[in-house]
Amino acid sequence: MPANSRSESTAPRKPARPRRVPNPAEPRPVPTLLRFISCGLLALAGGAAWRFTISPNAVGIITGFAGIFFLLVGFLIGGVFWYGVDVRARMRHPERMPDERMVFSFVVFVMVPFAVLGLIGLVWLLSLLIGVH
Repeated sequence: MPANSRSESTAPRKPARPRRVPNPAEPRPVPTLLRFISCGLLALAGGAAWRFTISPNAVGIITGFAGIFFLLVGFLIGGVFWYGVDVRARMRHPERMPDERMVFSFVVFVMVPFAVLGLIGLVWLLSLLIGVH
């Protein structure tokens, strides 16, 4: 027989950790993947809105940039919205929103789409300058 012959039922138990009851007024963090999906859906909606409303029948160099612009504007709108959500959450509860998440949210959802739009704009201008039709 082992030295500790207590059965599982008589062994002292650790006190249960109190469960945190979520406050409905506090925003829950949205996973990053869902943020990307929502921004992507807004981007697709912006591109589809352009394509099915104001785009010409034949898409050329100028109108191609307009289509890309509308796609990226959809992503930018979603990114600025999610960054605003993070800013409001940090204003309410600074301890729940670390600096790393704020920087990540700003860079990934705001700065990167602006940088992509700028790069595509430079390529578009270069293609106009060299005379691509």
